[in-house]
Amino acid sequence: MSPNPPGPPAPSRRRLLAGGGALFLTTTTGSLLVARSGGSGRADDDRGRDGRAATPEASPTASAASGWMPGASRIPLERNFVLGDRDAQRGLVLHVQEGEGSLYERFNTPGGKTSSHFWVSRDGETEQYVSVLDRAWAQVEGNGSWASVETSGFATRPLTEAQVDAVARIYAWGAGAHGWPAAVSEHPDQPGLGIHAMGGAAWGGHACPGTLRSGQRAEIMRRVRERLPGGE
Repeated sequence: MSPNPPGPPAPSRRRLLAGGGALFLTTTTGSLLVARSGGSGRADDDRGRDGRAATPEASPTASAASGWMPGASRIPLERNFVLGDRDAQRGLVLHVQEGEGSLYERFNTPGGKTSSHFWVSRDGETEQYVSVLDRAWAQVEGNGSWASVETSGFATRPLTEAQVDAVARIYAWGAGAHGWPAAVSEHPDQPGLGIHAMGGAAWGGHACPGTLRSGQRAEIMRRVRERLPGGE
């Protein structure tokens, strides 16, 4: 696996206690990187005063070529990821935020050195911060081969129905656009819907997303198959 840009290697996303809706992340020196969105790193003219905007793409062909999911709120990060540098599309890794609220500001913090492709709120709102053709910094050695999704909430609580459905929508899109197999993965070499914990020490040695959310992958995959052509 190729390293991250010059400087300290990017750590995995940390599962730390959150207070007041914030997720506390490690900060190290990082270099500014530009998002895959017309070269500017920002969603063109729709960005509001808070610097964020939803610019979903309508064309499935365009979404596959760009790595941005139609229907998700497209909010490109300006830093804390690497353009390209994906060596495979094995599937999607499920994470738990251990907190509440959008992670855009935290992931876009200079020097934060952590990020994820997607974030899903308890209500099923989906934000995409990084194209799946680019390397987010979510699971260390797994970053080059896997896309990642953070889910709002805590490991002691299961995904909500809205979250289960939202993750299924993300995965069904990835299956159609990028060839993710409709399967649950239990090992980094097995493509499918995986979890952060399956990577062990090489992925940061986390128990994320916990047994409750890990156990919901079968239901997520059932809904994925329903969405695919010829589904149940």
